[in-house]
Amino acid sequence: MKKLIIVALLALAVWQGWKHYPELRSKAPSHEAVIQNSSGQTLTRVRLSIGGQTFVKEEIAPDETATFPFRVNQDSQFSMTWEWKDRAGESHWSGGDVFKGPMVARHVITISDDGGVIYQSENKGASAP
Repeated sequence: MKKLIIVALLALAVWQGWKHYPELRSKAPSHEAVIQNSSGQTLTRVRLSIGGQTFVKEEIAPDETATFPFRVNQDSQFSMTWEWKDRAGESHWSGGDVFKGPMVARHVITISDDGGVIYQSENKGASAP
């Protein structure tokens, strides 16, 4: 029985390697979402959704950032929800455009003290880290 389980796990590992080898080998550039907390208060339960993916950061302290690299298969927009540590209720924002490619961008989402959001996008270019 042990041998059967080992063979099954080995077969699964080989299949996964075969299926995902092109993704592992290629180092395609990716977009980058940067959430900046300029509110002066701690943000909690921050959820950023883009292109069917959701990124979560449990807490972003004042004047800190959270960065998420991502790729998209189709043009999309951001959707973000968060809570304040010292305030009741949930805040929501959606907007910004992300294009499939071939150019990739850094998308900076800044949350201000009144709950407003400032969105900026800049091309990453080949020399960007």
